[in-house]
Amino acid sequence: MKGVYDDAGLVAADVLVAMNGEGRITIPAAARRQLGLEGAAQFQAEVRDGALVLRPAVVIPREDAWAYTPEHLKKVERARQEAAGRRLTEADLDRLAPGEA
Repeated sequence: MKGVYDDAGLVAADVLVAMNGEGRITIPAAARRQLGLEGAAQFQAEVRDGALVLRPAVVIPREDAWAYTPEHLKKVERARQEAAGRRLTEADLDRLAPGEA
């Protein structure tokens, strides 16, 4: 039988998946294991050439989005470089993340 296999058997490549009346589908357990999905998950959905393509997605809450801006990521990288080979003091932590302690 054609498909992608893991330790537990056939992964979703050739598995029939049903959709209920509300539009919900169940991702087969073998596919979830292979993708490292546990519990609830969100996906990016795309219709491509008549097929539904789902890709696991990481959703960042709007209030946390600042932490992923290029400016903040540069600060984090600079802090990592400064911290390499030395122990951070309380003053260093306050300077890097004021009000977080």
